[in-house]
Amino acid sequence: MNSKPYKYMREDFPGLPVTLNHLTIYLNFLDESVQAHNCLDITAVEPLERISLDAKALEILSVEWLEPSDVPDGPGRPLEYQYLETEDKLIVTLPSPAQKGDRFVVRTVTRCVPSDHILEGIYKDTTPPGAPQQYMSQCQQWGFQRIAPVFDDCRAKCTMTTTIEADARYTHLISNGNISKTANPEGKPVPKPADSGRQMITYENTIPMAPYLFIACVGTWDMLVDKVTLPSGKLVRLEYLVPMGRTADAAIPMAILKDSVRWIAETQGYEYTADTYRTICMNKSNFGGMENVGNTTIVTDAALIDEHTLDYSLLYAHGVIVHEFEHNQCGSETTMETPFDVWLNEAYTVDVERQYLAHVFDPTFMRLNQVDSIRSPLLGPLAIEDAGVSGRIVRAGFNNPDDLIDAVTYVKAAEVIRMLRLILGTEAFHAGKTLYFSRYRHSNADTDKFFDCFEEVGGRSLDQFKKTWLYTIGYPQVTATTVYDSDNRRFTVRFTQSLKEGQSPFHLPIEVALVDKEGRTVKGSESVFQLADAKGEFTLEDVDQPPAFASLNGDYSFYGTFVQSDADWDTLVSQARLDPNAFNRVEAMRRLTDVQRTKLLDDPQAEIDQDWLAIYGEFLRDKSISPGLKPYFLRIDEQPLNRSYSTWYRELVLAKEAMMLAVNAAFRSDLAKLFHSLDTYRKPESPKDGIEERILKGVLLGLITVDDSLDSQRLILDHYRKAVTASDRVAALTALNRSSAPDRLKVLEEVYEAWHPHLSGYANYLRVISYGTQPDLFHMIKKEQERPTFDANQPTWSRALFLTLATNTKMVWTDEGIDWVREKVSWLSRINDYTAGRLLNTFQHCRQLKPDLRRPVTTALESILKDVPPDVSPTIHGQAKAYLG
Repeated sequence: MNSKPYKYMREDFPGLPVTLNHLTIYLNFLDESVQAHNCLDITAVEPLERISLDAKALEILSVEWLEPSDVPDGPGRPLEYQYLETEDKLIVTLPSPAQKGDRFVVRTVTRCVPSDHILEGIYKDTTPPGAPQQYMSQCQQWGFQRIAPVFDDCRAKCTMTTTIEADARYTHLISNGNISKTANPEGKPVPKPADSGRQMITYENTIPMAPYLFIACVGTWDMLVDKVTLPSGKLVRLEYLVPMGRTADAAIPMAILKDSVRWIAETQGYEYTADTYRTICMNKSNFGGMENVGNTTIVTDAALIDEHTLDYSLLYAHGVIVHEFEHNQCGSETTMETPFDVWLNEAYTVDVERQYLAHVFDPTFMRLNQVDSIRSPLLGPLAIEDAGVSGRIVRAGFNNPDDLIDAVTYVKAAEVIRMLRLILGTEAFHAGKTLYFSRYRHSNADTDKFFDCFEEVGGRSLDQFKKTWLYTIGYPQVTATTVYDSDNRRFTVRFTQSLKEGQSPFHLPIEVALVDKEGRTVKGSESVFQLADAKGEFTLEDVDQPPAFASLNGDYSFYGTFVQSDADWDTLVSQARLDPNAFNRVEAMRRLTDVQRTKLLDDPQAEIDQDWLAIYGEFLRDKSISPGLKPYFLRIDEQPLNRSYSTWYRELVLAKEAMMLAVNAAFRSDLAKLFHSLDTYRKPESPKDGIEERILKGVLLGLITVDDSLDSQRLILDHYRKAVTASDRVAALTALNRSSAPDRLKVLEEVYEAWHPHLSGYANYLRVISYGTQPDLFHMIKKEQERPTFDANQPTWSRALFLTLATNTKMVWTDEGIDWVREKVSWLSRINDYTAGRLLNTFQHCRQLKPDLRRPVTTALESILKDVPPDVSPTIHGQAKAYLG
């Protein structure tokens, strides 16, 4: 019996027995299959009698031996082989034992059949009318082995020559590298000799590349072309491949890309090395984007900007474009050694992405967005860690590489990079990352090698930092108290980490500043205090007057939870009014709101505190607060800062509604006045124009219409009819679907008819439906799923319909909602277990739930275990088993 806790453990990744020098690939795209000829040029690292190639869901047609001097398409010598399909291994016996240093070539001829829902290897994407079937590829992490046998390992970096043959009607045949000037002198496909109905193109990738970065796709696209000049003078061609007729929608993304390329060269010191950088729209993917060395695939919903693009999608577009381009340096040129180091690829790249977003947009606004993602109740890393099942950045093991693509890798790990920069300082961090990328360029690196570079330039050990942040489930919980000693003119902040028995303290940076009664930072008080022990003290001498307050953990300087225990109500009010750190102003107001929330959680009959209402009204009326910050002051959500209440789902909904109704009753006229003062009914002049105002207007709309009055219903419809942006329209429709307005279903059906032909528009409509709170919600969900226009194989639509409902706390935490999640997880696991796994996160806190919820959730998880055995989805089965404990 296999006692391994995970299917894949670190010991499953020994060193490769060979060096893979080059791949010569010929892919023939036929009607329903792709035939692959793959020549693997290999050098033995140790004596070998056979080699083991990764091969998944392939038909093996032949395996042959070639000498290194043989031409790739010449005659070969048949080899004995055994295809272990259940193990995804092709065992090839060599004609005679190879000795260390021997070089030889193995050629395989195989056939794969692309799927419309298994989005790995080569798969069927959405096809334009009148065009041949469109095919995309996704090789991360182990998709290449679905195309042809290979050493599907990050360390098998090699050069590649790829020839693609396909129907002559395709506009593009794409792979990695530069187009061969010999085979395709005009830089485009040429007709196949003696067959004008077919075309061919050859790409030469001369920089060693891991198999997971391979791309091979054929399709029919329109193309927007531009160019960018790098600081060195090098000219790079930029191509944006879009669905037919949509080049205009790529104009803004192309401008973002050009700015990103220049910004990365200027700020990160990286210049792109190839001739062309290509962005390809893919309609179906589990991920927003995927780097493919010289090519980036981005899901169409995010790649293009049009009348259906929401504001958060616009922010995401800026992020994903710069993110995927930065992967040319981090991931492609310098590559992780094994999947256990995937965080290196992603966390560093997310950190660069965040720097770019702070350059384009207001930095505090973006930081508030990032902290929201940290605290997200469904997919946020704090919630994942609270469940106690996962949270280690460097995992102990995994069942599927996709298990590693989560908020721990992308959000928590990015915070670790940010904290590392705070601890080392900007100059030392820059020197460390420069050393890392120069030392491991065109090779592989693991976590230890990464940190070795920063230790080398910083002259200090990072063992404690590395151990606690990368190999621990859990996060620091820090409490601070402050003391002013007037006799000695000394101000002290005492920090304490709450540690479990046997737990080592985290090494973390805490931004500290003192603020006087005029809202000015006390001179010399700004510092980054490094707390490396269970307790620590920050002391500032020569403080003539006691400060109004200490501004601690500025900009959420460390990942975890923080509370200043001696910050009373008046102190928090003063901080919310005066703190020069805008993030901490918002955080102080959030804590004031959390005090009121906690009272209602402990006693649902408690009166709404008039002091809280008064300060709320003050910030509502304060015209000096920017539209980017004000929604964060005013928003009342279901996320307690005290995480001991975070699984009180039903109680949190009731508390939120009670607080919103109290605000509505006290300030309805002020809310309406501010709402109408925000002019969002004009066409934006730029992508950034009006985002903050629309977000604020959406918060106000929720507060005004929470009473579900006739006036509120009229306001909703008026807002919808006047709206000129997708965000305003969706905000209005969401409010409508949470109301009892008599025209609700009629208007929603009109929206369906207008929006369903559009990929993003239909996704927006589905989100509106899933966030409803009327009794007919689950009937509406069923109706949408049964419509002929809905395709569960389209991840964009599945995520919009199913994952939105998972965040709809009011409805999902009912008996009907819990049973709906159970049924949908079991069903989706056979279609797309990545989406199913994210939906299953709804139940991740099973063991922390109150008994009235724990019982039905336990039953649901037990049912999922039976319905989804390991052979159907090891990910879903293992996830459900872990949640049960």
